[in-house]
Amino acid sequence: MPHATIAPDLIEVFPSFREDMQPCGHYLTVRVSDGWNDVKKICKKVLQYEGRNYTFTGWNSDTNNCYFREATSLAKIKRK
Repeated sequence: MPHATIAPDLIEVFPSFREDMQPCGHYLTVRVSDGWNDVKKICKKVLQYEGRNYTFTGWNSDTNNCYFREATSLAKIKRK
């Protein structure tokens, strides 16, 4: 019988690009089937996709989509 494993720290994303939003026209859309319960788990995270970093910009409760925009300025948290 075939088996599959759940990949840790991975979610399905739908990339898009808007030329009118230069220099950061890259966006990701994440479907959140459980609405705010799903959004609150990822809204304070930085997503990485194809070498780019994305931060939360908002969500649409009518379509259950969560949106992330390419980040231009990020700082690394230094641990003691």
